[in-house]
Amino acid sequence: MAATNETSFPERNRGWYQDDLTEINGPIRKLLENYSKIPSSEVVKHVNSIRERGFAANPYPCIGLYRFTNLTLLSHPLYNTIIERLNVANATYLDVGCCFGQDLRQLVQDGVPSDRLIGLDVAGALMDLGYDFFLDREALRSCFVVADVFKGAEQGPVWTDLEKRGVDVMHCSAFFHLFTLEDQIFAAKNLAKLIKKDGVIVGRQIGSVKPGDVPAIKDKSLSYRHNVDTFNNMWQKVGEATQTQWKVEGTMDMIGININSPVENEDSRRLLFTVTRIV
Repeated sequence: MAATNETSFPERNRGWYQDDLTEINGPIRKLLENYSKIPSSEVVKHVNSIRERGFAANPYPCIGLYRFTNLTLLSHPLYNTIIERLNVANATYLDVGCCFGQDLRQLVQDGVPSDRLIGLDVAGALMDLGYDFFLDREALRSCFVVADVFKGAEQGPVWTDLEKRGVDVMHCSAFFHLFTLEDQIFAAKNLAKLIKKDGVIVGRQIGSVKPGDVPAIKDKSLSYRHNVDTFNNMWQKVGEATQTQWKVEGTMDMIGININSPVENEDSRRLLFTVTRIV
């Protein structure tokens, strides 16, 4: 049962726990009504319940602040191209840090065969809760993998099977910005080994007009926020280390940014990116 008091949830006192929503609109409502067949009148209650249970399992800002209700892949400029690519036989999609698997379900709703889609997260509880969120435990044929990006191949088949299969499209949103630059490069090296030639990594994360270290959500730790140039530099280093080559495209804007949020400020921007493996 989810705990609800401040002793059990000290993270709520940091501003990471928004009051329950009173209305939900946009693509996530449409997905829950059309894909999950949840009655319109029950959507708000259902989302609030899932948020409560998800925050009990993993008290991340993205859950407490309802960021999971934003279907980030759907807003990427390549979304329609991604659907076309994933409808080719033997294509594979991997969602890194997939949380409840919300973006994966949108792909299924838009016609992509679910057995071509893989969700990966270090937190298995969130992926399992995704079945309750979308009411598709018996119908969905996608695979969900509990794995640590930083451990890579040392985890055995759970990771090496992904390397052997290869990935055509990787979605990696709200992931790199959680870590130091050194750790981001380390993780990217492992992820690079999964991508097929001409494959793409797409996503969005918090960037900054002043790239550098910022306080991370874990006390007394730091994370690194990029602009387009520093993100490109990171992938050039990854390429040199893995004998691969990458083309980085990105933009920065204010979409979804709240400068009054405890995890953002006036320098924060949405960094939207596409990283293509050339060699």
